[in-house]
Amino acid sequence: MIPFIIAWTKVKNVGLAIRALWVLLLVVAASACGPVKGIAIDTLVSSLEDGSDALRAQFDWETAGHGAAAGIMQLEALYQLRAENEGLALSLVKSYMAYAYGWVMDEAEVASMSGDDDKYEYHQRRAYLMYTRAKNVAMRTLRIRDEAVNDALAKGPEAFAAYLREEYDDPEDDLAPLYWLMMSWSSSINNSDDSTEFADMPFVKVLAQHVLSYDPDYEDAGALVFMGGLLGSYPKALGGQPDKAVEYFERALKATKRQNHIIQINYAKFYAVTYQDRELYLKLLNEVVYAADQGNRYRLSNKVARRRAERYLQQVDDYFF
Repeated sequence: MIPFIIAWTKVKNVGLAIRALWVLLLVVAASACGPVKGIAIDTLVSSLEDGSDALRAQFDWETAGHGAAAGIMQLEALYQLRAENEGLALSLVKSYMAYAYGWVMDEAEVASMSGDDDKYEYHQRRAYLMYTRAKNVAMRTLRIRDEAVNDALAKGPEAFAAYLREEYDDPEDDLAPLYWLMMSWSSSINNSDDSTEFADMPFVKVLAQHVLSYDPDYEDAGALVFMGGLLGSYPKALGGQPDKAVEYFERALKATKRQNHIIQINYAKFYAVTYQDRELYLKLLNEVVYAADQGNRYRLSNKVARRRAERYLQQVDDYFF
């Protein structure tokens, strides 16, 4: 349940990018000097962050998937050498999140539609492990920058919320690690087969509310989408808040000018199905299927969204009674 975002290298040719990364790794590994390693990796990470638009604009879903999978391995190798580089750590988190959602869960849904339960469980487990790895990296990143966060978490959600208000009040510097912890933690919880993990959801909600308090449009209104899904996924009798869910989703659509079609997918799947609004479901999914190209920023993510929309339209009679 994430706005699709993926980090990649400045080099548009994936093969060249991978070879360049391996050359750098060999140079770094051959160096006996820690500071030299750090400078080399930090320089590369800057290029990774500057060039993240390259894969967003990719028009071919399958090619992008191969590149994304290879990119994770390179980022993992760099992360083992420079875990304290926050930009590198968050690039790894984003890449796991994007690949798990855009390709691994796609495979799981295709398997489910075809009735292949074993294949579905295999890919669902893969997605869970990737989300959990992303969450662990995001949590470690927060702890590296702030050791006191452990005590705040141990005191419970309310104390954690108060701690964030006091210590994380710089949107430019503080939102990224909190946002990506929120996204990865929620995805890990939602894809777990262990119901006890849902006990952590109040902490995730605290993170989302903190991001919303400073910048509701941050990362394509991701916190708004999260809150819409959270409040729209349950009927009223179980704590759902349909009116608030609609408000959050509509705010997200407005903030992104309806260009990020992952939002329509979440709106349809997590609100329209729960509250049996067939008309809204069809409207949102058909909007995704028939939309024109929305430009480089959303091209690949909208390919991911369209694949889902086409499947969900085939399943309409399974979801509505």
